[in-house]
Amino acid sequence: MGINESVPDAGFHQPRDLIDAFAEALNAKDAEGLGKLFSEDAEFVNVRGARMLGRQGIIDGHAMSFSGPLAGSTFKFHSISELPVTPEVTVVHAHCVRDRLPDAPPTTGPKVSTVLQLVARRGLKGWQAVAAANVPETPPAGPS
Repeated sequence: MGINESVPDAGFHQPRDLIDAFAEALNAKDAEGLGKLFSEDAEFVNVRGARMLGRQGIIDGHAMSFSGPLAGSTFKFHSISELPVTPEVTVVHAHCVRDRLPDAPPTTGPKVSTVLQLVARRGLKGWQAVAAANVPETPPAGPS
């Protein structure tokens, strides 16, 4: 079952459930399904620093990436942690490894490790993402 069928209104029981659904949408290259995880007024900052404004902006931005640099990518998330801010708001962090599939087109980006930071808000239908940023992990700078 695709994310469009499994998440009709994007309400989740726990904030960390958003990470599993996010991974499912990324691996399926399902921009519409990914967009359903976010509120209408959400914002997403991708690994290159591009801001995607609103649910439709998030859908459009990921659709473009799925046909380009993410086309031959696979995503695995682990080390998920939650930081409750209020009973209705939680910050979720998850480590992500984006890798290339063996038959990835040349336009597919290289393997990279990132940290996804997602702000989740509980509404009447459950938890939904209101903001997220995908930050690349880089080694510390050496001595100058």
